[in-house]
Amino acid sequence: MSIAVAERVTEVPRIYETGNKSTACLLKEIGFPSQSITVDEVENALKHNPQLADLWLKRSRDQRIACGWSIEQDRDVYRIHRFTGSGFASGRPLVLHDRIRACAEFVVRYVSFIGDVMVRTR
Repeated sequence: MSIAVAERVTEVPRIYETGNKSTACLLKEIGFPSQSITVDEVENALKHNPQLADLWLKRSRDQRIACGWSIEQDRDVYRIHRFTGSGFASGRPLVLHDRIRACAEFVVRYVSFIGDVMVRTR
């Protein structure tokens, strides 16, 4: 996978805020679900543009997830949770202390989840 795709994915919250397309539409334009990204690729992209990590963290806080991925911050601790259809966290959260790495882990899980839903609803 190219770094360019990961860079475009990290831009999704900024594009979403200024446009009128759903996250799924934005991801489809990038090439999801047929393309994938790695945590390392997203982390590198976020390191080059760290304010995008803040937008992803804000986006996660603004959502009320019944099913999917969420990231919570408590000082320098980041917890990434998967929520089931019942709205409860499933399993143990992934706990990280690095903001950029935690955000990258969340982004990959979040967009992969949306990609999986896109495939199932075709």
